[in-house]
Amino acid sequence: MKLLLLFALVLPALLACASTPVKTQYYQLPYVDAGSIKHGVVKERQLVVLQSLQLAPYLNQQGIAFQQSPTELSLAKQHLWADDLTSQLQRHLRQSIASQSAGWALLPTGAKASVQLSIQLDRFVGTAEGYALLSGEYQLKKNDRVVTQRFLLEQPLLQDGYPALVEALAEGWQQLAANIVQQLEQFE
Repeated sequence: MKLLLLFALVLPALLACASTPVKTQYYQLPYVDAGSIKHGVVKERQLVVLQSLQLAPYLNQQGIAFQQSPTELSLAKQHLWADDLTSQLQRHLRQSIASQSAGWALLPTGAKASVQLSIQLDRFVGTAEGYALLSGEYQLKKNDRVVTQRFLLEQPLLQDGYPALVEALAEGWQQLAANIVQQLEQFE
């Protein structure tokens, strides 16, 4: 009888836990403040076309990637990118370059420009140590001149949670844009 009473008390609690829906959260990279876009006195903006932006296959998922250890990755099931990650990165890169350089404008894939940019992104993840980690390689081409640069960027998370991770990933992506702008200015 006591066992039946205990079961009758515990069963509703277990069912309540099992039926509680898990809320899915969607994230996007924040837009670069339009007020920060540089409008220097430039006779003509130099144009660079984003020839390609290739993501490691595991990044082409909707779930935000998290690196548990040097060999273990997981993709979030309830913390998802609101939009295709490649599209978000392209938009953010275009805005970041515009905000950091009055002399350069990034054109979308398929456009024509004398300077071509290609980016291969191997990691765009959060880490168990509290960092946003970005790594890969970018390449700039103009005529016969080619500059290839590997990058590894770590941005500390200012607090726990996916919103802080997305902010730190965006800051890392802006840092990469700053590195590309610096290389473009030396590339002329």
